[in-house]
Amino acid sequence: MSNKQNNKDNNFLEEIIMTFSNTKSKLSSKKIERFIVFNVFLVITVYYIFKNVDDLDARSFIEIIGVWLFYGGYNSFMNLRDKKLESQEQSQSDQNLGS
Repeated sequence: MSNKQNNKDNNFLEEIIMTFSNTKSKLSSKKIERFIVFNVFLVITVYYIFKNVDDLDARSFIEIIGVWLFYGGYNSFMNLRDKKLESQEQSQSDQNLGS
């Protein structure tokens, strides 16, 4: 059982390493990058609010929420763009197969 677990761990580690190279990987480097950026952004926000909660006024909270809304819109736009690019690549590969 430990051999199977060790093999799965090695495969997962190899997949993560392959996302940073030009080698084809089962994992998406874009999604990993967005996950890391989101979590770092969240930790920084929570830390900032925790350290400055006594000095923050309503305007400061509005600014923080505005930055998060901007980030959410940007992330949604990038996801939409990625889906559009994937569908264009798929249609081009379908056309190439038909030729």
